[in-house]
Amino acid sequence: MSDVLREICSLALFRNMREKEPLKSLCEFLLKMGPGYSMEEMIDSYGHFVSILYEMRPDVDLSAAIWDALSEDMNPYLRHRIDSVIKPEETTKASTLLKLTAERELDLLTRIGNYTSFDFKDAMVYDGYLPDFRSSHIDFKKRYMTMMDQIETVGYGVYAKYHFFRIKGGELLPVTSPDPISVDDLFCYEKQRGRVIENTKRFSEGKPFEDVLLYGDAGTGKSSTVKSAARLFIDQGIRLVEVPKSELHGLSEVIQMLTEVPLKFIIFIDDVSFDADDDRIGSLKSVIEGAASGARKNIAIYATSNRRHMIKETFSARENEIHTSDTIAEQMSLSERFGIRILFDKPNKDTYLEIVKGLMKLRGITMDEEKLAIAAEQYAIRGGGRSARIARQFVDSL
Repeated sequence: MSDVLREICSLALFRNMREKEPLKSLCEFLLKMGPGYSMEEMIDSYGHFVSILYEMRPDVDLSAAIWDALSEDMNPYLRHRIDSVIKPEETTKASTLLKLTAERELDLLTRIGNYTSFDFKDAMVYDGYLPDFRSSHIDFKKRYMTMMDQIETVGYGVYAKYHFFRIKGGELLPVTSPDPISVDDLFCYEKQRGRVIENTKRFSEGKPFEDVLLYGDAGTGKSSTVKSAARLFIDQGIRLVEVPKSELHGLSEVIQMLTEVPLKFIIFIDDVSFDADDDRIGSLKSVIEGAASGARKNIAIYATSNRRHMIKETFSARENEIHTSDTIAEQMSLSERFGIRILFDKPNKDTYLEIVKGLMKLRGITMDEEKLAIAAEQYAIRGGGRSARIARQFVDSL
């Protein structure tokens, strides 16, 4: 087993792997198998190593645990592949030695990942209880090189594992349980939804796209439309990053970070409204203007708002007629920076009932049509008016 330790120590491109679990604990165990250590120390380090596998993987799979660490490892080979995608004109061709070294080290990691608890038990020559683990025998070279070839759609690391993110405290965090809404769950507003989907499709294909503002009455499905459109194109490299209004000051830094990733990101700003003197308006304006200058080819801005111009209009702003035109121009200047502006208005009685019926059919619920129409309308009155959200809540209540 000393050969295994030497192989891990010889890693160059993937050297960070030695400082990550499970290889870190595996190295400590292999070291304790050498001279100068007691049987108790060896057994203790083995138990610690296997306990790490139990924490990392419910299937206690060494090969899979190594892959988890490898897929998130930022190394020189991955860095070169990323640069070749986002800065092709500045990146020199990968040397044969670089690729050959990567392939050899991936083969080495494959051999290490193939070990099972029985291999180590045989080498330890101990008849007492020792915990077991398994290996799924992953071919790291094949899987890793496939990931590199598909990096613009599959992603890498956290971007391969997760598809929806949020910004909190300036940090990009994965959404582990995203809203499962899909286009099949949405009814009516086909024209509005079609425009968002078509723009997102163009964005995913690297064609000219626009930033999108979805505005109109609350509960009409604006946010669901954005999330479901993004979900349609996950396999084409689309990722959704939700940015709360409170984080807009740092939006340019977020965009700078994402431009270094060879995927396409929809920055989603939900339920936006500003006071006229809010300095975050300028931050958003400057970011949107970046699309026209070509500064963010892999980033689109999608926003929702209950207001057409996204800026609250106060009575005092109207008092001075001399400045009325300036006020209106300022209010319009933000929304007009969005190339696509889509109205989601409150549904009428027939549309509302159509949404209700669509949701009921989706869930296999049946009800007398006359009774349904009365019950749905009464629910809408109690809920404050008709909307897609109220329709969904009514069907939930059934």
